[in-house]
Amino acid sequence: MTQGRRPERALCVRVLNRVARKCGLQPVADNAARAKVESLAADVLARDLLPADVEAVNNSMQKYQATFEAAVPNPEGPPQPLASPTTYKFQAVQLTYNSSAAAFVSQDFVELEALFERFKVFLASLRASLSVIGVSATMERASPERVHLHAYLHLSKPFHRRGADALDMFKFEGSSPHVEPNRASGKAYIGAVRFNFSDWPPFQAYGVEGWWLDNLLKAGKLERHVYLRLAAQVTVGFQKRLADCRAAERFEHDLRVQEAVEAVDAATGELQQAILPMKTFDVVEEFIACHDGAARFRRPILAIVGSTRLGKSMLAVDILKRIAGCLNLPSFLEITVEDSEQMDLADFDRGQHAGVILDGVGDAYFLKRNREVLQGRPKIVKGARSATNVYSYKYSFCSRAVVATFDLGASNLTALKSDHWLQNRNNVQLLWLEAPVYRQPSLPTPAADVWNGSEDGRRKRRWIGSPACVLDFGAS
Repeated sequence: MTQGRRPERALCVRVLNRVARKCGLQPVADNAARAKVESLAADVLARDLLPADVEAVNNSMQKYQATFEAAVPNPEGPPQPLASPTTYKFQAVQLTYNSSAAAFVSQDFVELEALFERFKVFLASLRASLSVIGVSATMERASPERVHLHAYLHLSKPFHRRGADALDMFKFEGSSPHVEPNRASGKAYIGAVRFNFSDWPPFQAYGVEGWWLDNLLKAGKLERHVYLRLAAQVTVGFQKRLADCRAAERFEHDLRVQEAVEAVDAATGELQQAILPMKTFDVVEEFIACHDGAARFRRPILAIVGSTRLGKSMLAVDILKRIAGCLNLPSFLEITVEDSEQMDLADFDRGQHAGVILDGVGDAYFLKRNREVLQGRPKIVKGARSATNVYSYKYSFCSRAVVATFDLGASNLTALKSDHWLQNRNNVQLLWLEAPVYRQPSLPTPAADVWNGSEDGRRKRRWIGSPACVLDFGAS
């Protein structure tokens, strides 16, 4: 490392360099590092020199070494400069008072109210000395043990003081406040408010910025309906804030519905185990075989028709579960159609759903009107179409199953057996139910309950409704 510019050192190095050149050695820079200079001096003294040159080198090195001894720093270090006094400058400020005094830790409502009244009197005394044009005061429950006080002051003239005693005028009952100059709205109040006072009302004494409200909402200090009411007074940007709130409310509503359904499913888990096994239908097995994952141009639609409480919907669920297992997909989509002409398939996800159940279709011709979509051709379909297509979405039933259920009250059921397209079983596979789709448990016969004379100790049972013996009252 090179040394700084020191004239006395440079003069000593020049003398050394003059002698080094006589000896044929390479000189060093005037500000060369101390180690290089000492190394060069050792090399010079190792040569055969004239007595005058030896004396010149020794004298110059003594002077050179002396400059370093004089430069040894004071071990105690240089005196530290005095810290400059803190400067306070603001025109709007928030003061926060925390104290362990008896009044601040009291649980008596009357004593707390008296403390707040004294605080208001204290703030009134600041009004004249500081040219205060607006005051807001709040007492909050900071913790279960104590309260704290907030004061927001808006001044007509800037407060500009320095020194340790600059904030002494803000002391309240011996408590020094935490001072936070205002850079935003200054309304950073939190907690359960006990008492409030302000002569500096928003929208009258000062303008309110919309982003103040945004920050308060994000911090959880405003409820959504209060936020919208205040945002409407601000007006600017209200449409976007209203749309954001409504979108959040719709999303929360959907979450509550989903959570309610999942809770009911969890509660009925035991009932799911009690569901009776389904009967085997050739039409169903043929329909499931069409969804083995192989590529096909079209796939038939399964239509299940029957009266109420025969298990049409449960059979449709069982079929889609089996197909989901074949396609290695977790679930399926079930929508209620009834008399609607449109299918709400915005939630259909090919990566999650093995197919769709059209439950309670109200018209058999519904399948024919939507045949290009429901037969699963490899094409993209756009749903919710309109003039602007703002809310449109794309979907496809390619390689996915479609099961439709019909009650006997649906319209045009005979078309399933008479219409040229609907009666073609390559288009619509029909399952017309006359009995429940599940296997009913067989009831025990009377002969099975009669004691067979074994030593198992069972009592003899009689079949309900059968007499113990036949009595002939006509015999004499």
